[in-house]
Amino acid sequence: MFRPIGIRTAMAGTGALAATLLAICVPSSASAEVQAAPPAVKNVATSFCLDSNAGKQVYTLGCNGGAYQQWILSPGRFGTVLKDTATGFCLDSNANRQVYTLDCNGGSYQQWSGV
Repeated sequence: MFRPIGIRTAMAGTGALAATLLAICVPSSASAEVQAAPPAVKNVATSFCLDSNAGKQVYTLGCNGGAYQQWILSPGRFGTVLKDTATGFCLDSNANRQVYTLDCNGGSYQQWSGV
């Protein structure tokens, strides 16, 4: 069973991302014996999941449980850092509102928060 946790972001770029409300699906209960896969980030309006590729592009795609749709969420200095399990890159953006993944650097453009 999963419970949604809302994250509002202002993401836009060359992909199909736009300002939207996202839901992070995390297990509602965890067993010490079974380690759950990292959560997926799911768009509430489209039900598509945040996805990426080795080319550092970010987009949404039908949820498929693949490694490119699994994100490790960890606390950063100013917010939450989302790291793609398949690439090891972090969700990043820039002042032009483009979204992509990049080597994790702890910078403010890699900090995300729920509002």
